[in-house]
Amino acid sequence: MPLSTRIIVWLGNFFSNNLILTFVAIIGIFLGLFALFRAKFMAKYIDFAIIKIPIIGNLAKELNTARTARSMSSLLLSGVSITRAAEITEDVVQNIYYKKVLREAREVVEKGASFSKVFEANPKLYPVMMSEMIEVGEETGKLSDMLLQIALFYEEEIENKTKNLSTIIEPILMIFIGAAVGFFAISMISPLYSILGSI
Repeated sequence: MPLSTRIIVWLGNFFSNNLILTFVAIIGIFLGLFALFRAKFMAKYIDFAIIKIPIIGNLAKELNTARTARSMSSLLLSGVSITRAAEITEDVVQNIYYKKVLREAREVVEKGASFSKVFEANPKLYPVMMSEMIEVGEETGKLSDMLLQIALFYEEEIENKTKNLSTIIEPILMIFIGAAVGFFAISMISPLYSILGSI
């Protein structure tokens, strides 16, 4: 038998002979991964990986920027102080590195410094546009309006990019599925041709 057929037969025999063990192992792996991702000591490594992965990292940057701007804008329009708004927004963003920036921003404002300076100092997390528009908002007294514009801009960017990603991912998935189906089909048909050829 061809190697591909032998692999499929071996896997079939293994799973059928060790059904309970396989089921327990799969459940154990899922529970282990869930616990690992929930563990606090892993949070900073996972969050760091997310912002560093190509494409996904850029999306995460724009998503956190949009969330920060949207939350801050809504809170400021409601009459919440800028320090309290930053504190609440810290709970809105999920990534610990963004939480840290918002914590620093709150502390900086409490000391009487500019809110925009912290964002300006973190261009790898927040785009330059964020700090520039916040600075304009502070100077003109229209900070909530500027933050709203930032939120709208990046929300639209995220929507467009996710649409583009889906159009790229779908053909790739189809290729992988086709390759897998082809592999199994060839593995099943090859032995039949071998048997017919030997008759």
